[in-house]
Amino acid sequence: MTVFSSKKEKIGELLVRRGKLQPNQLERALTHLESVPQGLGEILVSLGFISEEDLIAGLAEQLALSIFAPQEDDAFLPVNIAKMFLREHPFVLIGRHGENILVCHDPLDGDILSAAEIQLAEPFSIQLALETDVKKMMAEHYDLGIKELETEKYVIDEADVDKLKDMASEAPVIKYVNNLIDTAVNRRASDIHIESYEGGQLIRFRIDGILHDYEMPPLSMQAAIISRTKLLAALDIAERRIPQDGKISMRIGGKEIDLRVSTMPTIYGEGVVIRILEKGSIILDMSHLGMGEEIEKQFKKLISYPNGIILVTGPTGSGKTTTLYCALNQINTGNNKIITLEDPVEYQLKGINQTQVRPEIGLTFAKGLRSIVRQDPDIIMVGEIRDLDTAEIAVQSSLTGHMVFSTLHTNDALSAVTRLIDIGVENFLISSALRGVLAQRLVRRICPHCSTTQGRVSEHLGYVPAGEDFDMFTGAGCASCSGSGYSGRIGIYELLTMTDAMCRAVAKNKDLGELKMIAVEEGFKEMFHDGLQKIKEGRTTLAEVIRVSRGVTNAAL
Repeated sequence: MTVFSSKKEKIGELLVRRGKLQPNQLERALTHLESVPQGLGEILVSLGFISEEDLIAGLAEQLALSIFAPQEDDAFLPVNIAKMFLREHPFVLIGRHGENILVCHDPLDGDILSAAEIQLAEPFSIQLALETDVKKMMAEHYDLGIKELETEKYVIDEADVDKLKDMASEAPVIKYVNNLIDTAVNRRASDIHIESYEGGQLIRFRIDGILHDYEMPPLSMQAAIISRTKLLAALDIAERRIPQDGKISMRIGGKEIDLRVSTMPTIYGEGVVIRILEKGSIILDMSHLGMGEEIEKQFKKLISYPNGIILVTGPTGSGKTTTLYCALNQINTGNNKIITLEDPVEYQLKGINQTQVRPEIGLTFAKGLRSIVRQDPDIIMVGEIRDLDTAEIAVQSSLTGHMVFSTLHTNDALSAVTRLIDIGVENFLISSALRGVLAQRLVRRICPHCSTTQGRVSEHLGYVPAGEDFDMFTGAGCASCSGSGYSGRIGIYELLTMTDAMCRAVAKNKDLGELKMIAVEEGFKEMFHDGLQKIKEGRTTLAEVIRVSRGVTNAAL
């Protein structure tokens, strides 16, 4: 049997040295060793302190082993062993160029080493792989279905709350949920969707605004996956009739991650959405938003005014809050007081007073805004104007010397004016208080590793937009972008500034068509034009711009 030297650097100390683990986290994990039947590595992963990839890399360095990389001529050697054993001690045996290789995730598992010696009866080397990869290879090459690799003991009645709690606290479920979150973070997902259907659960990741399927979890673990998530978020796992919201803070792969958990009852069970917010990942610099030079210049001028209202519009998930954070960061000079009222507070901003709306105790946007005004602020940010009360207080605040930022759910910039009128705000108040409206959408960026030309824009549109023809680009798909051709997102914008002519038109209650004609005469450009500029620069595709701007503008469509 292979025996590893006890004089080697301990795995915890090695991970600390590599910067993958904090000393206080190692101390916390060591205290768990006495109470749980797990190795230190498993505990570190289950607590979210490190990723499974970090553990495998650390073990490889500690034990001088290599990480398994499949080759075309690999031959999977048969194993004659009980399925129950393989469930608890997964491994595969491979023949490569006359040599034998044991592939496993735990090289310190003596049972695996003994089993490999019995199966091969000749020398072998050890290579490391993620447990999920080992199980996939077992399922593909040892005629074992994925479900067969899970134990039967997890099939329980969802109504049995005590069993759900016990099951949600067992190692396989903990490992599955941690791996799920870890994979989502590594794939740059913004959300994890756990959806319940008649045939079982579907798990999907939202990456760059588009949903992608993830592997279906074993049927026997599905109830426990939701229960584990609810336990982490401090939610009531016995309550499945009403929606619940919670929060999880984790450290994954050395990154501080906040997870916002939302549950919703459906006819086939609960649906769960986990919003992933990576602390420190948000860059509060307007130059990173992707505004065109002219729009950025005009927007910076607007936010420098001492009073008035500036609105950012767009659908949910279009980056409105990030834009407002960047604006606040731009004008947070230290000699002014900034207070925000948000639902929820997504990122904590240094030097800014942030308040969470809590309707269940009566702290609504309107009531909170009334109190904020008495806190002597210079700048106020209201997460959203939803009703007349909030709108009127925001307008009055701006007219009494405050700069007010907020959002509206409208399709375009001009519709924000009519939306305020529809809510009940008087036209003369809008023309007096409103400084400008920024409408935005997020389009996917072309992957820089597989960008390639796609032809001239006139060939696809059938005409020359804005009097200029140019080359377009697209992503061919590669390993870096998981074959999608896209990596990350960038904004496209339209900015309506309230010029004197626009203010007079609003005060006279001109309709939307007349307002648009005046805005265009004053230099207003629709969102599609900004999208065309991003296409010309090779940053996104025509298909993306059309996808997100359809319904915003009829230009060129």
